[in-house]
Amino acid sequence: MAKIGILAPYLGALSETFIKRHMEDLLPGNTVVIAGTDKPPYCGHWNVDAPKFMLPELNGLVNLGRKKKSLNYLKQIFGQKTQNNLIRNAGLKDFLKANEVTTILGEYLDVSSTIIDLANALNIKLYAHAHGYDISIKLREFYWRKEYLKLNKIAGLITMSNYSKKILIDLGIKEELIHIIPCGVKIPDFFIKKKTGSAIKCIAVGRMVAKKAPLLLVESFRKALVKIPNLTLDYVGTGNLFEDVVKYIKDHNLESQIRLHKSLPNTEVHELIKNSDIFLQHSVTSPINGDQEGLPVSILEAMTYNLPVVSTLHAGIPEAVIDNLNGFTVKEGDTESMAERIIRLAENEDLRISMGNAGSKLVKERFTWEIEKKALLNLFELPEIQNN
Repeated sequence: MAKIGILAPYLGALSETFIKRHMEDLLPGNTVVIAGTDKPPYCGHWNVDAPKFMLPELNGLVNLGRKKKSLNYLKQIFGQKTQNNLIRNAGLKDFLKANEVTTILGEYLDVSSTIIDLANALNIKLYAHAHGYDISIKLREFYWRKEYLKLNKIAGLITMSNYSKKILIDLGIKEELIHIIPCGVKIPDFFIKKKTGSAIKCIAVGRMVAKKAPLLLVESFRKALVKIPNLTLDYVGTGNLFEDVVKYIKDHNLESQIRLHKSLPNTEVHELIKNSDIFLQHSVTSPINGDQEGLPVSILEAMTYNLPVVSTLHAGIPEAVIDNLNGFTVKEGDTESMAERIIRLAENEDLRISMGNAGSKLVKERFTWEIEKKALLNLFELPEIQNN
């Protein structure tokens, strides 16, 4: 039977459970993995039972910039016919042939672009999946804007929202090649939503990096506390802004209202979400490098547990958080409006329940893993295989 290859820079990254699902559940027993690294600290949080080909050159690909040295490095690895690269290229070619791979799903456009020629030479259908940084940061660089146009030669591109589809069309990608397939989430088993106690529990889940704007999130929460002093916030995530968040909490005496959890396994994250009342995320376009979200899976996961969401008018988020239906969206950077929306939800349990139910319904209609899986397999023209 035909097999699919999943190409990704990282194998086992804690925040990339959506890639883990592609590797494990899309075509179980008929999947191979090509990855840049599986080494800690960024990787090593999970693994998959599948044949693997490690391509270390992918490891630093996401950090390549405009420098001539970087571009020469890229061409050396994937283009110039040096002896070592011929050996590696032949090794990957043999791996794909031996495993009878007919389709490759490349996670991230920059990573996918590196094997266009190889895939075409082997008559393998290549589909490139856009996520976030690859259609924001990378598009600031002329090299990648030019390189991405080569994606017009592959079988198709997958993106998660109409917002990112427009970006690709404006770049010069043929519209007929672009397919909108949002990342899907697993619907939890039956659970009983807890009654709200004396404290209203907010939760945030995400890396503490510029595009997640953790300081704006905790500032919004602090402003809401002025009106609703019984609010609490559980914040799951770490990153280069973690210490800044710690300092903010200390400077504003918020230690009793905000609990920081750093990184947690998915099961523990879901338990926190299940026992919370409101989900918060203040995504912005990074002022440092232009990085943007795709459509955050953490928001969709919160919706599966009937949580109303307060977030921003950013990238694909408004396509999942419909303002005044299953949550609220505010302008990026507007902490006053975000605080006001938190207050509105905290003061009105009926509103929390109705918005939470609307979000759960929306996820079941548009954002489940089953919907994503069926759409991907139909696109790839591959049969569905049930997990054992």
